[in-house]
Amino acid sequence: MNDREAVTLQLGRKPAPFRVAARCPAGLPSVIENERRREMPTTFWLTCPTLQAAISRIEAGGGVRAAQKELGDVAVDATHAEHRARYGVRVAGVGGSEEVPVGRVKCLHAFTALHLADALPNPVAEWTLARLNETPYPDPARCPGCVERLEQTK
Repeated sequence: MNDREAVTLQLGRKPAPFRVAARCPAGLPSVIENERRREMPTTFWLTCPTLQAAISRIEAGGGVRAAQKELGDVAVDATHAEHRARYGVRVAGVGGSEEVPVGRVKCLHAFTALHLADALPNPVAEWTLARLNETPYPDPARCPGCVERLEQTK
């Protein structure tokens, strides 16, 4: 299975043009960097279904607000500012302007994707990863999604 096929399975749809930015221990794409387009402001996406689900559970438990409160606007906005300098937009396309900083967490997935891709290590991702019950990339033997995909390629 090639990377495009793997990402198509992970996302459940054909992806826009991308490059693989990080891989899980099973060798599958876990983070992709999207081709930069105006209609797609999120540069890095998590594609690992297990990791996406784990972070979604953190968000569902109030993680976005908790991260914002614990980390504070200054730390979050510093990440947005660095992302804007590198990629032309804030993390996950959050609004704002040079005159009015936002300093807001919108999506733990986006901050974590940046971090895991080594594109922009950041405190929001560190906060998120510290709350996972497992490592960022679960052992493929314990990750049903990875095991299933690996078996499909045999």
